[in-house]
Amino acid sequence: MSVDIHQRGDGGLGMAGTGGTANSGFVPASTIYNVPAADFSFFVADRPYVVVGIRGAVDVAGTGGACTAVIRKVPSGTALTSGTALHSSTYNLVGTAATNQILTLSTTLSDLQIAAGDRIAFDLTGTATSAIGCITVHLAPA
Repeated sequence: MSVDIHQRGDGGLGMAGTGGTANSGFVPASTIYNVPAADFSFFVADRPYVVVGIRGAVDVAGTGGACTAVIRKVPSGTALTSGTALHSSTYNLVGTAATNQILTLSTTLSDLQIAAGDRIAFDLTGTATSAIGCITVHLAPA
């Protein structure tokens, strides 16, 4: 992925993927979860992107035992649970409240490439009793 530095209309500097369109800046794809949580999609790509980071924060830790989530890329027409994990670790919904979790991205580049029309989804495992928090997937234009 290439990144250009460009001058914005206000005179400041910014970064953008190659192409220089108004649509070429970095994009955060964020969602909140609140029990009863279920698997769901929270972003549909309008163009190709590359995942550059995933962060989450637990606001209220779940109390129903082990509960984790996998953030997946899912092509159109594919079941959410059949999508590709974007990271090698898991997000812990019963983690420490008010503490950020930074997920380790997949080391396979093709896993991190999001095509136009792909969804990004939250795939839950376990019982999310009382869990509340948010996840952000940081995207760069491809």
